[in-house]
Amino acid sequence: MSQKICVFTGTRAEYGLLRPVVSKLRTCDTDVFWLVSGSHLSDSYGHTLHEIEADALAPCVCADIALTDNSPAGVCDSMGRAMSQFGNILANQQPDILLALGDRYEAFCAVTAAVVQHVPVAHLYGGETTLGAIDEYFRNAMTTMSQLHFTSCEAYRHKVIQLGAEPSKAWNVGALGVENALHTPVLPEGKVRAYLGIPEDANWIIATWHPETMSENDPVNQVAILANALETLAPLHIVFTGANADTGGKAVNDWLLHWAEKSPRRHFFLSLGVERYLNAARYAKAVVGNSSSGIIEIPSLQVPVLDVGDRQQGRVRAASVLHCACRRDELSACFQKFLDLHWADSVRLCGNPYEQEDTSGQIAQRCLRYVLDQI
Repeated sequence: MSQKICVFTGTRAEYGLLRPVVSKLRTCDTDVFWLVSGSHLSDSYGHTLHEIEADALAPCVCADIALTDNSPAGVCDSMGRAMSQFGNILANQQPDILLALGDRYEAFCAVTAAVVQHVPVAHLYGGETTLGAIDEYFRNAMTTMSQLHFTSCEAYRHKVIQLGAEPSKAWNVGALGVENALHTPVLPEGKVRAYLGIPEDANWIIATWHPETMSENDPVNQVAILANALETLAPLHIVFTGANADTGGKAVNDWLLHWAEKSPRRHFFLSLGVERYLNAARYAKAVVGNSSSGIIEIPSLQVPVLDVGDRQQGRVRAASVLHCACRRDELSACFQKFLDLHWADSVRLCGNPYEQEDTSGQIAQRCLRYVLDQI
């Protein structure tokens, strides 16, 4: 009897992380399908469904949850739509297990629907801490609703067990993002410059700003502080990637779009995709902002990282990751350090606590074993 596995994805970053797991599941002759929703189906966030369809790793079942309003009330409306549609899809498809990653509200809705439909859940990356984002609540709730638990480092495995997970069903497998960073094909620097639009004689910094959803701070004001501080690093080019579909994310992206139009040194991409993003970061002078990729993946590329603000506060991090508040004076002081040649050299000697061997293979095999044991 063929095993049927549903893999949920609601964002471009999530898809990039889950892609190698699905690839390995397919090599085991497993029936896999993507449950695609969230920003993948939104023009405002790049409509990245086409990337999934172009990969053609597995069939897609889509659920449009109307991400047209990312106010708190709008997010609640999207969550209601998600619960209804996900529940119907799971009832029709009847998978043996749902694989969900992370801590966003879309994934939370998928896990909740699976619980109601009596579909076991394998959850990736419980036990983590992000004090500046409402995702903290969703992540812990998803842990308590799941049967299998895959964590990115040992400290997080212990926390998942404290939250009630069976120790025999909780594994520290490392971070999929690190595996991606180490195995994504390395593109020539000239090709990277061409798609970023950066001349041969210029260097660049990659930046991202997601709203701090546990904060009262205006996300547009914060991204303006960061962008204006980065301007002082001329002649470096500044490459911003888009914010996600949190409350305030669209406003951040609208501001960045207009900001980028005013100078050839400014660049804005709603979505670079995994391969382009990792290669852009590989050749960058530094990665700046509050994306989790700066904490998890980028240290394995031996590139300096400046984590800004509170969104990622509480995460385990490598010694190559600096932190500062989103304030002009603190940003300027940190810029001086991570652009220092001695500091950049020392980054190459730092390890990454999220790095392990064959992360995707471990996840795929344990999911399959669980399903087979239930048959």
